[in-house]
Amino acid sequence: MKKFDIKSLVAGILIGTTGVTTVFAASNIKSASISNMNITFNGTSLSLSKPLLSVAMENEQDESVYAPVNELFVNLGYGVNYDVESNTIDLISQSNISHETIENPQLNGTTVLNIANHTDQRNIAESGSFQAEDNQSLVINITSDIKGGTVDLFLFNPDGKEQHITIASTDLTKEIALEKGTWQYNCSGMFQNGGNIKIVGTIK
Repeated sequence: MKKFDIKSLVAGILIGTTGVTTVFAASNIKSASISNMNITFNGTSLSLSKPLLSVAMENEQDESVYAPVNELFVNLGYGVNYDVESNTIDLISQSNISHETIENPQLNGTTVLNIANHTDQRNIAESGSFQAEDNQSLVINITSDIKGGTVDLFLFNPDGKEQHITIASTDLTKEIALEKGTWQYNCSGMFQNGGNIKIVGTIK
């Protein structure tokens, strides 16, 4: 496992892409290393883009494992947003969000992403997966006029490699080359000043 220099260690774990860190008192840390531990949810392995971190504190016999909170909660069906002004992490329950998702198949022309907020909603959170074949591509069409925030769309290829699209108040079309296997996506964000967003992904 990769070891860290305790003198240079000021933070244990990054929370998603927000830049938020959980800060440890360096004098209390005995050792820290990348953990090769696996995480499963209901028996299904979770693919995380950020590593787990194993930290041993002074006067504690057992090590603690720290995980990227953003990715974990998104996999559990929550949107995760960080408010810089109040220094608050806001978890958005899936049950409070209306969205559309169309699952799977592999045929060209199949819509595998169809996500949208309702007019009176100012947040969105969705995760899912779809199958793809080699030599296919995913065309993502985004229509957005959201204000007061952004939405993050993460795509993970069958090997867990991440592609990240940040969506603001601009329409966008993006084409992503696919490879055979199961692709996962996570989409979450908050736009406090309103607006609407729609994300449609079609395999071709």
